[in-house]
Amino acid sequence: MRFNGQKIVITGAAGVYGRALAARFAAEGATLLLTDRDAAALAQSAAALPADRVALHPADLCDDASLDALAAAANAGVTPHALINNAGLYPFVPLMDVTPAEYDRILDVNTRAPFRLMQGIGRAMADAGRGSIVNVTSAAADVVRGNGVPYGASKCALEYLTRAFAIELGPRGVRVNSARPGFAEGSAEVVMPTGYADAIRARSLLGRSGQPEDFAAVVLFLCSDEARFITGSILDNGGGGHINRRDGASTRARS
Repeated sequence: MRFNGQKIVITGAAGVYGRALAARFAAEGATLLLTDRDAAALAQSAAALPADRVALHPADLCDDASLDALAAAANAGVTPHALINNAGLYPFVPLMDVTPAEYDRILDVNTRAPFRLMQGIGRAMADAGRGSIVNVTSAAADVVRGNGVPYGASKCALEYLTRAFAIELGPRGVRVNSARPGFAEGSAEVVMPTGYADAIRARSLLGRSGQPEDFAAVVLFLCSDEARFITGSILDNGGGGHINRRDGASTRARS
């Protein structure tokens, strides 16, 4: 029960990783504020969680008023102990076919929304003299993939912001880190290119695919007192795939 009585905010809580994160934090005693743009999916994903410790706040992370309302809801009452910027978009679109609207939407959700929430909730954490923020990033920040450039660019930017907010908020007791998950299938948002899932699985150095629960354990660690002297860091949970570029484990999926 490492998080007994602690308030945890999770964005993208109806997604594959969001559901695993909510379940693990709830199992360790946390009080949760869960948000997702899909209100029905959010309610369904929270159905198995303790109702007395879960609040649902559907929000559109592309909308400033919605972001302001989310930050206000999070800061009401007890200041959050942790913010998990988990929501993300990763469409597969050839670089020269990306429209301005698509590019803006990806950057809005993946980079601008975490920036706004780290300002709004991070300020309240700093006033309370404690807190942990984890930004969900990706090894895509290190690899240029022709059909995923806006996504990779957004994660590069988010890791830069992680370091900047760690510098800004650290002296006031708030830790800020990035965590890179492995590949998880089952997203309702994305149609995977042919062969992509197999290519990702082939890169694992540990002989198996990653599971959402693997990543949840990493995030819980970063939010826990066990990680009290870790800030401004990137923790990769991809089974070593980020360093495996051998023949037969190509990172370039064919669409």
